[in-house]
Amino acid sequence: MVDEARAELVTAKDPYFRGIDADAVLPETVRVQPVRSSDPRGPRILYFDDGDGWLTYTFVPRSEDPQILVFEVFWQGTDPPAPPPAEP
Repeated sequence: MVDEARAELVTAKDPYFRGIDADAVLPETVRVQPVRSSDPRGPRILYFDDGDGWLTYTFVPRSEDPQILVFEVFWQGTDPPAPPPAEP
């Protein structure tokens, strides 16, 4: 789940997700919002897995090598069910 959320950030045209419906291209279980509305270029929170997980990141725009810096990752999801044990 975390890798899928990270992939959404890496492939985004605008990692700030500015404007109305800017995150409409994200899957339904993922949404992005600023940490503080008063800081439009500041940190963002990407919620994934219907809000059971989030990651806090900032975007460093550079012409040669732009970077997405992740500061915190949290996920309170359930592990996928394990296959039943093999019968002897």
